[in-house]
Amino acid sequence: MNNQLTPNLKNERHAMEVINESDVMETEEIISKLNDLVALEFNAIETYEVAIERLENLDYRAKMTEFLGEHERHLMDLCDAIIQEGGTPLDGGDYKQFLTKGPVIVAGIGGDKSVLKAMLLNEGLTNKLYKNANDEIYPGYIQLMLKQALGDVRHHRVWIESAIEQLD
Repeated sequence: MNNQLTPNLKNERHAMEVINESDVMETEEIISKLNDLVALEFNAIETYEVAIERLENLDYRAKMTEFLGEHERHLMDLCDAIIQEGGTPLDGGDYKQFLTKGPVIVAGIGGDKSVLKAMLLNEGLTNKLYKNANDEIYPGYIQLMLKQALGDVRHHRVWIESAIEQLD
């Protein structure tokens, strides 16, 4: 059994622990789970594009554009990891696209606060799925990428919550 010293990314203090290579999921499972996140990112990107079009406040548009760029980076990182693992990344979103983009389109009728509330729901889902991914044992370079993405989407959620509170 080959052991490796890997950061324990589940622990916020980043303690080091020994993980058996047999604990890391199989390549096919890695590719499948990363492709699920690719679909999530395609959906997030399209949802951000719709939100940006519907927001009136230029500062909100600028921040959403920044977040859009982070989701585009996550997508590229995920695709690169899938290719490195020998797989083929998906080239689009999935059926959830209607569930994530639809509320933002409808919310556009209600103004910036409604759009931000719809985006908060979407970021809640994104946070949950990245949190779940961070609970899995991936090869180290993927663990680090997923940890960064989780930090990004947590930041998105907090910023959106703050912006909504300011509108109350």
